[in-house]
Amino acid sequence: MFSKKIKFISPLKTFIPDPKPASVFIPKEYKEMSAYLSNSKKNPSVKKCIPFLDAYTTGYIIPFPIDYEFRPADINPHDGKEEISEFAVNETIPLNLMPYFEISHHNSAQVAPELKNTHRTIDIAFKISNPWIIKTPPGYSCIFTSPLNHNSPFEPIDAVVDTDNYDQPIKFPFYWTGDISKSFILKKGSPMIMVIPFKRESWQMEVVYQDVKKWDNSNERLKFFSKMTDNYKNKSWVKKSFK
Repeated sequence: MFSKKIKFISPLKTFIPDPKPASVFIPKEYKEMSAYLSNSKKNPSVKKCIPFLDAYTTGYIIPFPIDYEFRPADINPHDGKEEISEFAVNETIPLNLMPYFEISHHNSAQVAPELKNTHRTIDIAFKISNPWIIKTPPGYSCIFTSPLNHNSPFEPIDAVVDTDNYDQPIKFPFYWTGDISKSFILKKGSPMIMVIPFKRESWQMEVVYQDVKKWDNSNERLKFFSKMTDNYKNKSWVKKSFK
């Protein structure tokens, strides 16, 4: 039985792709790759790395609700000035629904240059509307981040929101990190934002120094790595569940 429930609420449900557990969005390239690089068990691929897989399966993903086209900047033939790159949507979407899908941008002065994404190819923090309200039980918040281990020219700015208290759709700021000389379609249904719920708890840090001799744990390492494969999976890993 699941004791905690995260809710995704939208007036457009059934008209846009639903959020789903992150495990639904594991790339086909990962699924199709071999667990070993050769016939030897000594040459595992990343597919044998459980922490890598856990990153794919933790939390939930909100997909892009519609297609967005990134359009590179053009030179205005009237004044010779470069126009800003933009994101376009299908122009036949009803105007009264456009607020659910708009992409705007922040004033560039809002963020110090040292804090901006170093992989950005446009010096603007954009902001995409989100047609979902996310609700968690009392005492639980959500981390909003880029879908882990996915490649995309769209990189959200990480954020934490107390979704048990906040009752409005959350707009997601992001940087464009793709090639600015080419158009690109952010496809409806592809991963947009990863949502990781967590319980708010107070922590206290402790730093401990040990004698280097105590790190010579040869017997423990022998015990842990005695098998050729799946040592971490069988001895340390705890299965997580996001449904």
